[in-house]
Amino acid sequence: MAKKQQLWAWGIRNSFHYLVVLLVAVLLVAVVYLTGETGRLVEDYATCKSPAGDLSPPQCNFFSGKWVFDNKSYPLYKEQQCTFMSDQLACEKFGRKDMSYQNWRWQPHQCDLPRFNATALLERLRGKRLVFVGDSLNRGQWVSMVCLVDSAIPPTLKSMNSNGSLNIFKAIEYNATIEFYWAPLLVESNSDNPVNHRLPDRIVRVQAIEKHARHWTDADILVFNSYLWWRRPKMKVLWGSFESPDGIYKEVGMPRCYEMALKTWADWLEVHVNRNKTQLFFVSMSPIHER
Repeated sequence: MAKKQQLWAWGIRNSFHYLVVLLVAVLLVAVVYLTGETGRLVEDYATCKSPAGDLSPPQCNFFSGKWVFDNKSYPLYKEQQCTFMSDQLACEKFGRKDMSYQNWRWQPHQCDLPRFNATALLERLRGKRLVFVGDSLNRGQWVSMVCLVDSAIPPTLKSMNSNGSLNIFKAIEYNATIEFYWAPLLVESNSDNPVNHRLPDRIVRVQAIEKHARHWTDADILVFNSYLWWRRPKMKVLWGSFESPDGIYKEVGMPRCYEMALKTWADWLEVHVNRNKTQLFFVSMSPIHER
């Protein structure tokens, strides 16, 4: 049995604008992936310089920093120029006037991050699957990642396909896919329908994950998130299947229910994920959508 894969986890502790959080999360995933063990970035940055211009230590803590306003090099893409922008995230399309939130970028204390390079990321993704799994937070990250690389790919060399809970963006020339799988609770639930999932009586099968997980098995990079859908005092747990009339239902406190679901998820990763191939990320607590 393989050892448990080390998970990258980060918590978002304040409620700064939701779309900015999405963008920095996507960029951090990209930066971590574009960074080798020696701390070098794929772009022509052999060393990482501090904001003052001095050489920093070989390793830079990307998670220690601050937000800075940058109206020269940001935003990285325009909403109306992204072929695959979702209406759920299209603020400008639906009347938002103040778009300055797009100009905030993350500045690590120890180094300067190179400007995002879509071609460099696509080269690293060549022949690979990057899969986001979770709720609308990860769906937003997926859309942002797709928009970040969209302009670097000719129209005839990219495609988008949806099959139930699985959405696949393919960069044909690179034989690479950036995917999103809807599983808001990670394990099976009655909220698994990617469209009709707003149900008043939420039911979860805390020990069942294979229905979802079989879609992720051979992914090279997995980015999980699950928290907002657990925010209620108690949840109804089902032992048995949704199709069986003999299923046993029991209300369980949210912390215990969440713990059981994450154990099922972690156990599946331990058995089925090849740690020599797959990189794992987990996005923890995050702000709600509303301002």
